[in-house]
Amino acid sequence: MKPRFFRYPGVARLLYNDAVFRQTEGDEKKVYLTFDDGPTEKGTEEIINILSAFGVSKAVFFCTGSKMPDYPGSIEMIRDHGFSVANHGYHHIDGWKSRRKDYIDNCLKGSELSGSSFFRPPYGRLTLPQYRGLKDRVKIVFWDLLLYDFDLSLSRDYIVQKAEKLIRPGSVIVLHDRKDRCSLTVLEKLIGICMQKGYGFGDITD
Repeated sequence: MKPRFFRYPGVARLLYNDAVFRQTEGDEKKVYLTFDDGPTEKGTEEIINILSAFGVSKAVFFCTGSKMPDYPGSIEMIRDHGFSVANHGYHHIDGWKSRRKDYIDNCLKGSELSGSSFFRPPYGRLTLPQYRGLKDRVKIVFWDLLLYDFDLSLSRDYIVQKAEKLIRPGSVIVLHDRKDRCSLTVLEKLIGICMQKGYGFGDITD
């Protein structure tokens, strides 16, 4: 089985030292739920329904800008429920395979459309020149815990066990808002684990 890094590698945290991986400020015991790749026609609604059913009032949807005009109702639903829309780029492009200018332009176009200065690089990939060109213009957000809900070779039980072991105060957690990827069962169990451990839920863009 290929290696999987549920935490963002420590060396990269040093290189991207102005980016957000974990929220360690403040005394409150919180975790930060985030959802990438949306909006989607029904996936966004299903995620919000689960969050609402559990009384979770804080979460961030990192949306792909080119999809936002196609699903205005999903964007409206996110905001109407008090959740935040943030930037996942205009197109979902890989920074390791993109020229610096093209990548920066793609990010800024997504920022303009989402109305957010918070940006998560698609795939978590950007080069150091891209990072240096963006870090004073947007707030780059990676993660503390990636749950691989997009990896269909992993069982839900395995993902949940990893989450229970690795979650910690201030964890920025990534799931995905895509019909073929986001495991709603994982989300439900994750929320249950967080509540059992006494965590509240925060908004990383606050």
